[in-house]
Amino acid sequence: MSHKDDISNLFRRFGATSDSYHEFETPFDYPCAAPQKMPLPAEPAYLPEVVAQVVENMAAEPQNEQAPFKSLPFSVVTPGAQPVVQSVIPAVEPSRRDIEAPLMSSGDVATPLRHLLAEVALARQAEMHAQLQPDACAPKCKAHVVALVSAKGGVGKSTLGAGLASSLHLGAGKTLAIDLDPQNALHYHLGIESGAVGLGSTCAQGTTWADKLQQGFDDAQLLPYGVLSDDERCALERDMSQDRHWLARQLASLDLGESDVVILDTPTGRSLYLEQALDVADQVIVVTTADAASFIALDQMDRLIDSALTRPESSVCNYVVNQFDARREFSRDMLEVLKRRLGGQLLGVIALDNTLGESLAYGRNPLASPHASAVCQEMALLAKQLKARFQSAAVSAMSAL
Repeated sequence: MSHKDDISNLFRRFGATSDSYHEFETPFDYPCAAPQKMPLPAEPAYLPEVVAQVVENMAAEPQNEQAPFKSLPFSVVTPGAQPVVQSVIPAVEPSRRDIEAPLMSSGDVATPLRHLLAEVALARQAEMHAQLQPDACAPKCKAHVVALVSAKGGVGKSTLGAGLASSLHLGAGKTLAIDLDPQNALHYHLGIESGAVGLGSTCAQGTTWADKLQQGFDDAQLLPYGVLSDDERCALERDMSQDRHWLARQLASLDLGESDVVILDTPTGRSLYLEQALDVADQVIVVTTADAASFIALDQMDRLIDSALTRPESSVCNYVVNQFDARREFSRDMLEVLKRRLGGQLLGVIALDNTLGESLAYGRNPLASPHASAVCQEMALLAKQLKARFQSAAVSAMSAL
């Protein structure tokens, strides 16, 4: 049966005639349409080009924080490998094993897109970190560095720092106190007149730290924080934020020796100054008091210290209970609670003594007469314990060589 007969039968079936039907011939040959499929690339693109294109497309799309992450319907393939259709990836974080997995060779299953994007993100973070850090290696300070930190104000941290600066000496070495607290109060405790130019003004004037050292009680030297303008303070903190080893480089410029001691007084809580101090300190002393507020703040201080990225491996953290009032039963109970919590990390207890405040008012050295009060003896005992730790560390270092 011919094609024309089929048309006539079709018209007749519906009660019509095919007399008016005309069929036009065409020189074009239209093939039957094949079932629609997802288009595949003619040639697999190279991985770097694919990743760059994917990242560019993702950046151009509107972001929706609540929408789950979905992959493309096709995985990226290595040159020469066949594209593999895969299901949508669930919105889960890639595991460490997935991120660190090497790219598969030709003929294997294609590397999932989320792995490639994770590698790109890690590379970008590493590049940004390298730009912020001029030198990944921190200069090693030969001196012994003690950082005084606290999570709560009013615990007598600066007073304790001045006492250690006056009493902590190693042989013929010098003791240097550095005030990293913008309150700029340490110089009062060491008998230095106010108005001295401090560490924050050195950059603007083109001078070094060695030029700004002040002489305090008992041959202790001090670098004050100084009275800074808003611009000077912003410039100082900008330098710290751009170089996590900023303080280490400044200490290296002082050419300190193994018999020298550096005492760092830091502001309360988290700050750029605290991060810089933890970067160089081999002895971290958390100053606290025997009261409920200080006890609650200990957990916060522990988290700050543990989260420090550049804390030296040899760094040791200890605690000192300051301003302890033995006359109050609650203070005695709180001290017992602190002993149970801190254990061997409790380095010492310093009694509450009003003579320290009186000495500050009259500009006198409170440790001039060590046997005059119990607090002077306890301060001397704390300095003795730190000396023993320094000597033990030096012996261990020599044995390692």
